[in-house]
Amino acid sequence: MRGLLFSSGFIFSILQGLLFQTLLFFFSSFPISADTLSGSLDTVKYLTGDYNKSEMLVKFENKIEKNIFFLRKDAANALEKMMEAYDIDRENISKQHIFISSAFRSFSDQKAIWEGKYKGDRKMRESVSGKTPEQIISLILEYSSAPGTSRHHWGTDFDLNVLKNDYYKKNGKGEFLYEWLRKNASRFGFCQPYNEYDQRGNKGYVEERWHWSYAPVANKLQTEWLRLYKEGKLNFKGKYTGSDYLKDLPPVYVSSINNACAKIK
Repeated sequence: MRGLLFSSGFIFSILQGLLFQTLLFFFSSFPISADTLSGSLDTVKYLTGDYNKSEMLVKFENKIEKNIFFLRKDAANALEKMMEAYDIDRENISKQHIFISSAFRSFSDQKAIWEGKYKGDRKMRESVSGKTPEQIISLILEYSSAPGTSRHHWGTDFDLNVLKNDYYKKNGKGEFLYEWLRKNASRFGFCQPYNEYDQRGNKGYVEERWHWSYAPVANKLQTEWLRLYKEGKLNFKGKYTGSDYLKDLPPVYVSSINNACAKIK
């Protein structure tokens, strides 16, 4: 009789576990809305970086450099796990550890970058002298987002180590790091949104090997950003120099992302 009771209890625990897994699969199959991902924040304010970072993000401290950045908690946790895995694999191979150079940027932060470049106070590939507003905007958009359109507003994206592609290319100090990321980053939910320019139909920003994104969340936020823009709920005219000349460029740059990102759930 005791054996029968044990067997029944054992079977019950298995059935209970199966029920839990079934429910987990059932509820996880529903899409998570941007409203859920933005917490108590207004979705438009969140997507455009118009919020206090302490309301939504957590501190992320570089282990060696000790400087602090801000990310979403889910992105920060995944990044820590990826860093640990990379440190194991790079031992006796590469001296280059992973560290953040830039992460969350508010609307105001991005506006300062944009205005500085538009006015010629920040160095770019060419001088803005003698250029039309459209030409200046095209030059800025090679590497910098217009305020309100940057993935850095979301706390899902960050720049690593050195902001130069040559650092990550063959014989560069970050060659091993980049090749490791290409092979392994997706296991932790990350992708390089701005891969080779010609792989994105020659649209959007130029390649940035240093820029990585937490795709499970960023994918949903990108979709929501595009929906709100289409509905006319995102309007940047008059909010910074040159914004009236952007026309329909914002959705082009927001949507011109590495196809591999969409495959990460």
